[in-house]
Amino acid sequence: YMNNIKKEDLKFGFNNEERVQPLLQKTFGKLTNNNIKNKYHPIDFKNNKYGVEYKRRRIKFGQYPTLMVNISKINKGNKYMRKGKRVFYIWECDDDTYYWELNDDQWNDGRGGTSRRGRDEYVDVAYIENKYIKKLSSLIL
Repeated sequence: YMNNIKKEDLKFGFNNEERVQPLLQKTFGKLTNNNIKNKYHPIDFKNNKYGVEYKRRRIKFGQYPTLMVNISKINKGNKYMRKGKRVFYIWECDDDTYYWELNDDQWNDGRGGTSRRGRDEYVDVAYIENKYIKKLSSLIL
């Protein structure tokens, strides 16, 4: 089942991933887009050192007390960490771009999602409190 809103959202996401890859590479170095092989890959980009998941959010940072990611993205991030990679979640909000480095002590599980696409799309998510999330421009690797 895929209605037009979901198709547009997926297109919005993929177009943003293509647009943002060169910007992320300024911070993380050359990245491979995992979505070329699997458009539903839980982590968008990777290289030998990092896993980087990117989200475009149509909100200002701080509009909500947390940001969230699907729990599958945390699970895959933990697999990357076991292979020695550092894992970052990037949120491009309306006011700036933000990051959080995966740390299992800094997220809480819950349910989240949307019903704006005409059906219940609520899933298990990780909620990250804003105090752990920083501006990407402040990240020094």
